[in-house]
Amino acid sequence: MFAGKTTLLIERVESLRRSGQSLRVLRPARDTRSMPGSIQTHGGAHASAIEVERGDEIVAAAGDAAIVIIDEVHFFGEHAVEPCRALLRAGRTVVVAGVEIDHFGKPFDPFPQLLQIADSVRRLQGVCARCGAPSTHTQRLIPASDRIVAGGEESYEPRCATCFVPSRPDRGGMDLGRLP
Repeated sequence: MFAGKTTLLIERVESLRRSGQSLRVLRPARDTRSMPGSIQTHGGAHASAIEVERGDEIVAAAGDAAIVIIDEVHFFGEHAVEPCRALLRAGRTVVVAGVEIDHFGKPFDPFPQLLQIADSVRRLQGVCARCGAPSTHTQRLIPASDRIVAGGEESYEPRCATCFVPSRPDRGGMDLGRLP
């Protein structure tokens, strides 16, 4: 989180739209942080998007677009893998963005599977909220044992590997005991 993923997607969407390419932007409906019908950065920049309830709806929502962009793909979990494969088999370009590691420090589905079929991968890093080093993790700041809880800076902060404290399910999903 807070690494500029959605900012980069919006820049790409704007560039593709200016070039006249056929594209469709999708987002999970259960990500309630953005305005309905759009993807949005923490700073407020946005681009229109189609909300998708479940991963098995991705192909239909993509329509006949040559380029399909999916923001926050981890919200769909493993259910995003087959639709992405189907779009690729149909000759479409698929671009996804999301959080690769959860607050427990474990890989987020669908990334282990999607990384195997990706033509290219661009990993972004934010800045650790504790020490300023490059962040590779998302620290949950609120108690919640669910793997996905939509939230912003009130709920999460970027952390480097040294400052990151994996959440513990037995403590309401968080354990901040090691913080400096």
